[in-house]
Amino acid sequence: MIKGLTAALMAAVISMPAAAAQVEFTYSKLYSQLKHNAGESHPDVKIGYFMVSPTTGKTCKITKAWMAKKKNYEEFVIPASQELPLPLDSNLRKVNPDVFIQTAGDDVCDISFQVLAKKDFQNEISTDSVAVLVPQMSAMMQDLGGMFASWFMPDVEGVMVHFEQPVSSLSTSEGRSIPVENSVATLRLADLKKGERVFWASQPLKVTPWIPQS
Repeated sequence: MIKGLTAALMAAVISMPAAAAQVEFTYSKLYSQLKHNAGESHPDVKIGYFMVSPTTGKTCKITKAWMAKKKNYEEFVIPASQELPLPLDSNLRKVNPDVFIQTAGDDVCDISFQVLAKKDFQNEISTDSVAVLVPQMSAMMQDLGGMFASWFMPDVEGVMVHFEQPVSSLSTSEGRSIPVENSVATLRLADLKKGERVFWASQPLKVTPWIPQS
């Protein structure tokens, strides 16, 4: 069901015959998911939009993105995580500007949203922080799935920490080593001890939910 839900949330794209690909959306279309960032049941969690390769599943590099409506124009500053920094603004929804996104290379990328931790965990994360994020991420995903999402959607049981550069492992305050695979470390809440902290050398790109695969 998770795969089906993810597929249903993908948006259509338009390609350009150049050494880049461009997609175009209306702000109101993206606002339909972005509005959940104002939810009270998950204050430490947000929705973030990314461009994703439908072939590899990897995040595409955004080379330029902007909003335009008649004579008004605003270009976005894209962070290292490649998240599209869309503002949450009900007035913008009424104005409904067009949102343009260019990505590197010829391949057309899909726009997709992910559930993320709002906080930038620069050097470490604690068991307490993971324990706060896990139920909020579950709540956000249920909000996104609609009224009956809790019937079929499994609970979040940890977080995944994504790094830009390859990392072999992470160390903890308890002297444990946590493996990192494909630049992603999985922190299962059940495996973390009370008061344990997990350290890393460089700030991760993002922290997302971990759901056990059945």
